[in-house]
Amino acid sequence: MSAVADVTVFLLLVGVAAGTLASGVGVEKPATTNPAAEQASTLATETASVEYDLVVPASDRRKPPGHTTRRQRTSHGTVAELLGEAAMSGVAVDGKRVSRAGTDFESQTAAATRDRLHSPGHRTSVRVTWEPYPSAPVSGEYRIGDRPPDTVDVRAATVTVPSGMANVSEPAREAAKTSGYDGVATVVARSVVDGLFPPTRSQYALRGDYPSDVLMAVRYEQMADLTGTSVVIERQSTVEMNRDLTAALAARLRSDLRSRYDSPADAARAVRVSRVRVTVRTWSP
Repeated sequence: MSAVADVTVFLLLVGVAAGTLASGVGVEKPATTNPAAEQASTLATETASVEYDLVVPASDRRKPPGHTTRRQRTSHGTVAELLGEAAMSGVAVDGKRVSRAGTDFESQTAAATRDRLHSPGHRTSVRVTWEPYPSAPVSGEYRIGDRPPDTVDVRAATVTVPSGMANVSEPAREAAKTSGYDGVATVVARSVVDGLFPPTRSQYALRGDYPSDVLMAVRYEQMADLTGTSVVIERQSTVEMNRDLTAALAARLRSDLRSRYDSPADAARAVRVSRVRVTVRTWSP
């Protein structure tokens, strides 16, 4: 299971986290004397289990008798993987979250991370970021600890984990040649939408029991609102809704890519949909 699928679907249905991502963890190799490197290695290799409540949003959709607005779940993986999932849980468009269902998961992941960060004589912060390209209008960010002061010497190291979305670097470069900015934007938007809303699994969720149907419906409606389009969950399939969301998000990304990059080829080279960066910073207090 991917991190995104876990946050969007499998948290709803079975509550099992991504246990197969370890082979995809990568560490950028800094100097061995860098204390941040030791912390990053710890996050990449140590595992944790996080118990949390999945928050079910208010909705007009059907609810069973005695329904609750919180469902307990457990997620397991390396700490870096959990951090990646936490960032994807908070994916936002123009700073507005698509879902708040995973906020307790994010809080519990922060606590598990702090338990494993030990660097005597240093302060530590962790910043987790997912961006389909730098400073894109759709992104996920998650922080633990304070930002380091501008006046201190900061050491840093980065771990990368899969986002759960397809690696579309090569398709983006091909699309840049044939369809320019529009092609790159469409490739990125399709990867993002299908990553956040895997069509088959999302259809199962919408047709499933409470709370999976409510959680998925609210996510779709919020994403539609944030991208300036509309979906009709009762009449559209997930393939149709994803198509409409992709077109709306692609229009938003196309304008942004034109403003940021001198050419479609430059825009395509910046695409990195499939990875989440976990950056550890340490400094002396």
